[in-house]
Amino acid sequence: MRVLIASLCIALVATAPASAARNKAKPSCAKKGSYTVLRAPGVRVFTARVTDEEEGLVRLYACLSANGRKQELADSFESSYNGTSDGFSDVRLAGRYVAWHRDEFDGSCKADCPPNYDQSDETVTVYDLRRARIVRNWALPEFTTYRSRSLALTQRGGLAWLASPDGLGTTPQLEVLDADGRRVLDSGTIAATSVRAEISIVSWVRDGIEHFARLR
Repeated sequence: MRVLIASLCIALVATAPASAARNKAKPSCAKKGSYTVLRAPGVRVFTARVTDEEEGLVRLYACLSANGRKQELADSFESSYNGTSDGFSDVRLAGRYVAWHRDEFDGSCKADCPPNYDQSDETVTVYDLRRARIVRNWALPEFTTYRSRSLALTQRGGLAWLASPDGLGTTPQLEVLDADGRRVLDSGTIAATSVRAEISIVSWVRDGIEHFARLR
């Protein structure tokens, strides 16, 4: 009888860790009320409202399913009080990297803005999900306008986009940002949607001819 009781105790002790492991919650990238922007194997990029903010703030997140950590990337809001706003667009995902365009608008001066004051600050950003930090960031110079839908991201974290140095209506130029820094690759009649990336190569179409460049 004693042998039987001892055997049962050993069996219960042995199965307890296995049972606890089964009941342990797996990492999850789910968030209540969120909206998926992009998804790839092992990665989810999504937005969600921040309910404790007065300005109806929407936040951009990215999450690796391996650990379920929800990393905050950027915010979008518009103030009804002073006319300022902050927003993100053209979110891209390639491997472990996420990129986006940010446009911050200062409307606080309203009719009293100084002459030649550029109310818009635009940046392009690359974020490394594994290292959990921004690895590349470029602020567009004053009066330079980003061309919507032109952002392209390589799997090595290289970035390409179109921008018009003197505002919309002027000739756009193709700019890149990678391990070698920021530089201009081309300019002319380039459609925003023709700028693409695959692995480490970016491509674009100018005057009907496709061009290629490798980014680091």
